[in-house]
Amino acid sequence: MRDGEIERLRTQLKLLQQRLRREALPVPGVSLTAARVLGASVRLGDGASPRKLAEEARMTSSNVAAALRELERAGLVAREQDPADGRRVLVVVTEEGRSVVAARRRERDTWLGRAIGELLDEREQEILVAAGELLERLAGYEPPASGPAGGTLDRQK
Repeated sequence: MRDGEIERLRTQLKLLQQRLRREALPVPGVSLTAARVLGASVRLGDGASPRKLAEEARMTSSNVAAALRELERAGLVAREQDPADGRRVLVVVTEEGRSVVAARRRERDTWLGRAIGELLDEREQEILVAAGELLERLAGYEPPASGPAGGTLDRQK
């Protein structure tokens, strides 16, 4: 792919991600930052540390701490002591927190399903499924530890 094609693909993916975020229901009583931390908590599963949540949500520890206080006040998460190390804190998502995240995901999926059904014919939908598999492979790519740091992306097939 040429540099311009890669840039266009990145922009297209970004636009879709932004639209999916807009289609998600707001979480009543909590900020967007707190909603991100709640989603990260569900993805990581019960017992995640605040540090792991910060890594998953790509946020600073202080922002995660503030979001956790907000989520606790809303009854969406609880903090518990680590039974193996009482100095550590683990985050547990409440049932209400799980249902909020599930509702947001359903809303996004409903919008995406409607858009796919109304805009794409059967052949295009098959192409989209194949493209999704390719995107999943790309997401898992880890570059080799050695080798040139730079290099050109301007290649043709």
